[in-house]
Amino acid sequence: MAVITKDQLKTALDEANRIILTVHVHPDGDAIGSMVAFYEALIHQGKDVTMVVDDTVPSKYNFLEAVSHIKQVADVRDWQADMLLVLDASTFERIGEVGALCKAPIYNIDHHISNSQFADGLYLCPDFAATGEILTYLCDSWSWPITKAMANALYMAIATDCGFFRFSNTTEQTLRMGALCVAHGAEPNIVSEHVEVTTVARIEVMKEALQTIQFFKAGRVAIIALDEALMAKVGDDTDGYVDLIRNVDTVDIAILLKAVDAHTTRVSLRAKVTDVNAIANQFGGGGHVKAAGCTIKANIAGAIEQLLAVIA
Repeated sequence: MAVITKDQLKTALDEANRIILTVHVHPDGDAIGSMVAFYEALIHQGKDVTMVVDDTVPSKYNFLEAVSHIKQVADVRDWQADMLLVLDASTFERIGEVGALCKAPIYNIDHHISNSQFADGLYLCPDFAATGEILTYLCDSWSWPITKAMANALYMAIATDCGFFRFSNTTEQTLRMGALCVAHGAEPNIVSEHVEVTTVARIEVMKEALQTIQFFKAGRVAIIALDEALMAKVGDDTDGYVDLIRNVDTVDIAILLKAVDAHTTRVSLRAKVTDVNAIANQFGGGGHVKAAGCTIKANIAGAIEQLLAVIA
């Protein structure tokens, strides 16, 4: 592994002709926006690029032009490449089967402080709110053209990872990069309308989810739990659920639990003060100081017990 500079990254990109581009499983707005924007940027540089994700892409991102070019693992016929470029993933395991199928040198562009440094070349910017913010900065630094389609994708990537500029990871640089996207044609209202769209079915599930809310440690910790039945109804579109509890006045740590099966629970942690990356690390996960995630080998009740045991 080698931590690289932006100049070293550009040299590697200049020298690669065929690039396989991927992001983490359970892709969010930052992952998808970053990938489709950089796909177009690399195409403009004359590269042969294949986008692949070892997961389903949520339909709310379909308004972005290049999303239709994203392939699933089974659809990729040729895994030969000069570079496997991984965006917004902090561990090798997070890219699923793509890592096993593509044997090219791995380059990783990421902003997670918990990055495991798995890549042959790592460009890491933990002070940036989103991978999309990094890519906007790189395209601007390298004088690569940013089209309107790219601008919308990059704006979505940035905005969704900083809570539309409300979260504590929003910096002057974040706002500057968001403004740069708008200058290149991004339409914040269009992005918001698509990303924040909901359905009657989702609202019905949310009503059930509200019934699961529990408070612990004198109201400092709030937990909302989606069991297997609720997960079957909502799918993996759980954006916004943790926000139902994170803004409660007494709450410091907001936790969303998602049942995978009877013995596995996925955990999303958000905080106002506490370092939740340190909590997630204890279960093999990570992320950011105020936003992190992990997987616990237990059912929801067991996951709650284990989490409360490590929260002061």
